[in-house]
Amino acid sequence: MLRLITAIKPYSKLLFIAWMAIILTVSSIPSLPTLKIETEKTTIRLDYLIHFCEYGVLAFLACLAYTNNQLRISFKRIVILASGLIIFAAADEFHQKFIPGRAFNLKDIYSNIAGIIAALIFCWVVFRILLRNRG
Repeated sequence: MLRLITAIKPYSKLLFIAWMAIILTVSSIPSLPTLKIETEKTTIRLDYLIHFCEYGVLAFLACLAYTNNQLRISFKRIVILASGLIIFAAADEFHQKFIPGRAFNLKDIYSNIAGIIAALIFCWVVFRILLRNRG
Protein backbone atom coordinates (compact mmCIF):
# COMPACT_ATOMS: atom_id res chain seq x y z
CA MET A 1 0.00 0.00 0.00
CA LEU A 2 2.88 2.35 0.80
CA ARG A 3 4.29 1.84 -2.70
CA LEU A 4 0.97 2.71 -4.29
CA ILE A 5 0.58 5.85 -2.18
CA THR A 6 4.14 7.02 -2.86
CA ALA A 7 3.63 6.36 -6.59
CA ILE A 8 0.49 8.53 -6.64
CA LYS A 9 1.90 11.27 -4.36
CA PRO A 10 3.73 13.29 -7.09
CA TYR A 11 0.46 13.57 -9.06
CA SER A 12 -1.84 14.09 -6.08
CA LYS A 13 -2.41 17.84 -6.51
CA LEU A 14 -3.26 17.37 -10.17
CA LEU A 15 -5.56 14.45 -9.34
CA PHE A 16 -7.17 16.51 -6.56
CA ILE A 17 -7.92 19.42 -8.92
CA ALA A 18 -9.13 17.05 -11.66
CA TRP A 19 -11.47 15.28 -9.21
CA MET A 20 -12.90 18.65 -8.10
CA ALA A 21 -13.51 19.53 -11.75
CA ILE A 22 -15.24 16.19 -12.34
CA ILE A 23 -17.50 16.74 -9.32
CA LEU A 24 -18.46 20.22 -10.51
CA THR A 25 -19.03 19.00 -14.07
CA VAL A 26 -21.29 16.12 -13.07
CA SER A 27 -23.23 18.22 -10.57
CA SER A 28 -23.90 20.75 -13.36
CA ILE A 29 -25.62 18.22 -15.62
CA PRO A 30 -29.35 19.01 -15.70
CA SER A 31 -31.94 16.42 -14.68
CA LEU A 32 -29.71 13.52 -13.67
CA PRO A 33 -31.82 10.55 -12.58
CA THR A 34 -31.71 9.49 -8.94
CA LEU A 35 -30.30 6.00 -8.62
CA LYS A 36 -32.34 3.84 -6.28
CA ILE A 37 -33.13 0.27 -5.39
CA GLU A 38 -36.80 -0.53 -5.08
CA THR A 39 -37.82 -3.25 -2.65
CA GLU A 40 -41.25 -4.42 -1.64
CA LYS A 41 -41.28 -2.27 1.47
CA THR A 42 -38.88 0.59 0.81
CA THR A 43 -36.78 2.54 -1.63
CA ILE A 44 -33.04 2.83 -1.06
CA ARG A 45 -31.46 5.88 -2.65
CA LEU A 46 -27.94 5.19 -3.86
CA ASP A 47 -27.06 8.82 -4.45
CA TYR A 48 -26.17 9.26 -0.77
CA LEU A 49 -23.63 6.46 -1.06
CA ILE A 50 -22.30 8.03 -4.26
CA HIS A 51 -21.90 11.39 -2.49
CA PHE A 52 -20.10 9.70 0.41
CA CYS A 53 -17.68 7.97 -1.98
CA GLU A 54 -17.01 10.92 -4.30
CA TYR A 55 -16.19 13.24 -1.40
CA GLY A 56 -14.24 10.51 0.37
CA VAL A 57 -12.02 10.21 -2.71
CA LEU A 58 -11.71 14.01 -2.84
CA ALA A 59 -10.66 14.16 0.81
CA PHE A 60 -8.14 11.32 0.33
CA LEU A 61 -6.59 13.13 -2.64
CA ALA A 62 -6.52 16.41 -0.69
CA CYS A 63 -4.87 14.70 2.25
CA LEU A 64 -2.31 13.07 -0.02
CA ALA A 65 -1.67 16.35 -1.85
CA TYR A 66 -1.02 18.27 1.36
CA THR A 67 1.12 15.80 3.27
CA ASN A 68 4.86 16.17 3.15
CA ASN A 69 7.01 13.61 1.34
CA GLN A 70 7.09 11.42 4.46
CA LEU A 71 3.26 11.39 4.48
CA ARG A 72 3.15 13.49 7.63
CA ILE A 73 0.28 15.91 8.09
CA SER A 74 -0.48 18.05 11.10
CA PHE A 75 -3.82 18.01 12.86
CA LYS A 76 -4.14 21.74 12.08
CA ARG A 77 -3.78 21.01 8.36
CA ILE A 78 -6.38 18.21 8.62
CA VAL A 79 -8.83 20.70 10.18
CA ILE A 80 -8.10 23.28 7.47
CA LEU A 81 -8.59 20.65 4.74
CA ALA A 82 -11.84 19.46 6.31
CA SER A 83 -13.14 23.02 6.54
CA GLY A 84 -12.25 23.83 2.93
CA LEU A 85 -13.72 20.59 1.62
CA ILE A 86 -16.95 21.09 3.57
CA ILE A 87 -17.27 24.61 2.15
CA PHE A 88 -16.67 23.21 -1.34
CA ALA A 89 -19.30 20.48 -0.77
CA ALA A 90 -21.88 23.01 0.44
CA ALA A 91 -21.14 25.40 -2.44
CA ASP A 92 -21.40 22.54 -4.95
CA GLU A 93 -24.78 21.51 -3.54
CA PHE A 94 -26.02 25.12 -3.42
CA HIS A 95 -25.10 25.77 -7.05
CA GLN A 96 -27.42 22.92 -8.06
CA LYS A 97 -30.38 25.16 -7.13
CA PHE A 98 -29.65 27.00 -10.37
CA ILE A 99 -29.36 23.91 -12.62
CA PRO A 100 -32.63 22.87 -14.34
CA GLY A 101 -33.94 19.60 -12.95
CA ARG A 102 -31.57 19.70 -9.95
CA ALA A 103 -32.24 20.78 -6.38
CA PHE A 104 -30.49 21.64 -3.15
CA ASN A 105 -30.57 18.64 -0.80
CA LEU A 106 -29.32 18.89 2.77
CA LYS A 107 -28.97 15.09 3.01
CA ASP A 108 -26.48 15.23 0.12
CA ILE A 109 -24.37 17.67 2.12
CA TYR A 110 -24.51 15.35 5.14
CA SER A 111 -23.34 12.47 2.93
CA ASN A 112 -20.53 14.65 1.54
CA ILE A 113 -19.40 15.65 5.03
CA ALA A 114 -19.51 12.05 6.24
CA GLY A 115 -17.31 11.00 3.30
CA ILE A 116 -14.87 13.84 3.97
CA ILE A 117 -14.53 13.07 7.66
CA ALA A 118 -14.26 9.30 7.11
CA ALA A 119 -11.51 9.73 4.50
CA LEU A 120 -9.54 12.22 6.59
CA ILE A 121 -9.68 9.93 9.62
CA PHE A 122 -8.64 7.03 7.38
CA CYS A 123 -5.66 9.03 6.09
CA TRP A 124 -4.67 10.19 9.57
CA VAL A 125 -4.67 6.63 10.93
CA VAL A 126 -3.29 4.74 7.90
CA PHE A 127 -0.50 7.21 7.17
CA ARG A 128 0.65 7.01 10.80
CA ILE A 129 0.62 3.20 10.66
CA LEU A 130 2.56 3.19 7.39
CA LEU A 131 5.14 5.59 8.82
CA ARG A 132 5.52 3.52 11.97
CA ASN A 133 6.00 0.31 9.97
CA ARG A 134 8.44 1.98 7.57
CA GLY A 135 10.90 3.08 10.05
